[in-house]
Amino acid sequence: MRIVTLSSPSNPLLKRIRSLHERQARHKAGLFLIESETVLLEAFARDLEIEAVVVDREYFEKGFPETFDDNLVELNVVESALFKTLPTTSTPSGVVAIAKARDHRLDGLLQAVDHDHVTLVVCENVQDPGNLGTIIRTALAFGAGGLILTRGSVDIYNPKVVRSAMGALFQLPIATNVELGECHRHLKNRGIDIVALSPEAEQSFIDLNYGKKVALLLGNEANGLTPEAEAMVTTRVRIPMHGDVESLNVAIAAGVVLFHVSNVAAR
Repeated sequence: MRIVTLSSPSNPLLKRIRSLHERQARHKAGLFLIESETVLLEAFARDLEIEAVVVDREYFEKGFPETFDDNLVELNVVESALFKTLPTTSTPSGVVAIAKARDHRLDGLLQAVDHDHVTLVVCENVQDPGNLGTIIRTALAFGAGGLILTRGSVDIYNPKVVRSAMGALFQLPIATNVELGECHRHLKNRGIDIVALSPEAEQSFIDLNYGKKVALLLGNEANGLTPEAEAMVTTRVRIPMHGDVESLNVAIAAGVVLFHVSNVAAR
C-alpha cells in the first residue's frame, strides 16, 4: 500500500470529500462518506467499492488495521488541522473514506427477500437521520428482510445515517425514493399485510395474529402517516404505554414491534 501525504486545502481529493457533505453532490456523483474505522472495516467486509481513504496524521502514527493493507492501494495522510475540515462530525474518528453508493431500487430489494416468509419495514417521510440509521440497524438485528424508504425521506447516505446504522446499511436490502402507490401495488401483489403503528388503534401489537408476510409502516416523526399511506394499511396497532406518555420515538417503536414479530416468527 502506497502512503501519500496531502498538505494543500485545495487538493482535489479533499475538496471532493467536503463536497460530499451535501446531498445533491452525493447523488450526482453516486458517492458517499464513511467517517468511522468500524464502518469502513464493515464496508471492506461487504465488498463495497472504496474510492479513497484519508486519515489524520495522529491516527496514522498510532497504527491502522491490517485490513487497510489488504483492501487499499493508497492511503492518504493529512495533518490534524487540515483533517478537521473533512468530517461532518465535531468528534472525528481520524478516518474519512469515499465509497461508491449501491443501487437501492425496489425491484432489487424484492429480488433479494424471501417471498414465502418476510418482514419488511416501510418508512414514510422519516426525516431524522439518526432515527433512520437506528431503524436500519434494528431491522437487521430483528430479522427484517428489507427496508423501503419513500420519496421525500432523509437521504440514506446522509453521514449521520451511515454512522448510526453502522454496518447494517451494507447488509440490509434497502429501496429508496419509492412512490407510495408503487410500494402499495408491489406489497399487495405479493400478499404482504401492511401493519401501521397508531396511538388511536384499538388493538395492541402484541395481540395481532401476524401472517408470514408483514410490512411494518412507520410515519413521519412529527406528523405521522399521510392520508395516502393510511389508505394502504391492512391493520393498525398500538403500543400500550404507562403514565402520560403519548408516543415513542419512531426508531424505538420500530424496535419494540420488530422484536415481538421476530419472536413470533421463530415459534
